[in-house]
Amino acid sequence: MYNQKNFKQVDDQIRILESRGMIIPDYDRCKQYLLTNNYYNIINGYSTYFQTSTGDDQYIKGTSFDEVCNMYSFDNEVKQTMFRAILNVEHHLKSIFAYRFAESYPDKRYSYLDINCYSNEKTLSVGYIISQLSRIINKQKKYPNNSIHHYVNHYDDVPIWVIIDYLDFGELVTMIDCVPKKLQNKIAKDLTSFIKDNLPDFKGQFTPEIMISLVKNIRETRNVCAHNNRLLEFRCRADSMYFPAIYEKYNIKPNGLRKRTFSIFLSMQCFLSKTEFAVLSNTLRKRFKHLSNQLKSIEITEVESLLGFPDNWQNHSTIVQGEI
Repeated sequence: MYNQKNFKQVDDQIRILESRGMIIPDYDRCKQYLLTNNYYNIINGYSTYFQTSTGDDQYIKGTSFDEVCNMYSFDNEVKQTMFRAILNVEHHLKSIFAYRFAESYPDKRYSYLDINCYSNEKTLSVGYIISQLSRIINKQKKYPNNSIHHYVNHYDDVPIWVIIDYLDFGELVTMIDCVPKKLQNKIAKDLTSFIKDNLPDFKGQFTPEIMISLVKNIRETRNVCAHNNRLLEFRCRADSMYFPAIYEKYNIKPNGLRKRTFSIFLSMQCFLSKTEFAVLSNTLRKRFKHLSNQLKSIEITEVESLLGFPDNWQNHSTIVQGEI
């Protein structure tokens, strides 16, 4: 037997919130907000952070509906900010990968469909990515007015720098993970220009293993943002590999947690220009500061903890945003 959740009118939903101690500053505005934003997403997703520890669904004294809405908006704004930065990460990776792959196989048609152009240790993943690339070409060549159709019909080949724009981030990460170590080393070496730009004192090594580990967690975070899932409390499936250049500065130890939003944010210094990372950092800082001014019943440090950020992170100084 299942306990069925019966439909409730918005007025009934508001009465439930009030019975649990939530303050409704503007009844009509609350009603419209719940109607257009989904009670389940707002209340079940974000009001729990304002509840007491008694386990009876009661809210902390003084909790208002506006605070819950501000928390919901904050999570959305952070996701949008992270997503924009991740698009830049994806752009840089696609450009570097396409160049280095083409350089490695300059005279081979459809080189990325050749199993010999990949690592022998990744047979299953190689089979998957070759299948995906073939599917993309077979689909796109049917339609005129796109670059794949043009190259297939005029050159009987689609260069890597053309098909790369048709790959999603997951397919790109799989390709990087599957190419030979020599090629991965070249990509990682190219990315050190970003690391040195953001961390001028960097003199260590950026290995392919660290690069791929960081990129995989960036990809997981990207999917949360793109699918509009809740970023608060999100954790990647595994900790990224320890990279002292970015983690030591923030006192993150080798045995510390590296699967939260904060560590993903830090890792993007390896894939963004100094200006791009400054925009990301300063925008997030403003988002935290704005929410801090809106909260009354809980502290901003509690929200920072939900994303893995250190206490009072929003009070850190801004990073100078120069020219790209």
